[in-house]
Amino acid sequence: MMTSVTSAIAHKFCGGSSRRLIAGWWYSILAMTGILALMSCVVMGSRSFAEAFVSFWSAAMLLGLSIGGTMIMRKFHNSMAVGFFMGGVLAMAQMFFFLSLIYTGYKFDEGKDGFSGAQEGFMSLLCLVECILLGSFAAILGAHRSDLMDKSDPNTPGEYNTPYVQS
Repeated sequence: MMTSVTSAIAHKFCGGSSRRLIAGWWYSILAMTGILALMSCVVMGSRSFAEAFVSFWSAAMLLGLSIGGTMIMRKFHNSMAVGFFMGGVLAMAQMFFFLSLIYTGYKFDEGKDGFSGAQEGFMSLLCLVECILLGSFAAILGAHRSDLMDKSDPNTPGEYNTPYVQS
């Protein structure tokens, strides 16, 4: 079912190319990563240590996922790398769901203390959007992972060198 839905989206917006759909979704995640990294700098300068650490850690994790994911999307198209990447994306989606709940709790705490919780509310919204982007990307990647992987046959002679010298 997921494959048919994402194929319909690919036909509608990407000319039928699931690789273009995956790449476009990844670029939107990278853009959202930049926004969250900028907001992380704002939070680190104006909030408590706990909020600053949470925002720094999430930005650092997203930076690592962005670098590793871009390397896998561009160069390493084997099943091990794509599977590891899918697991990392899914774990990050769960982390950002929990972060949205944590920031919502901070917002309510700020409101009880008589302060404005607008920044926490905005961070909660950004984390929820990132969670949705990452979760849907993991679903799209899971449905079309075979389109991303190399199609070469590992048993083709001359393509891979043996690790020893034959005499």
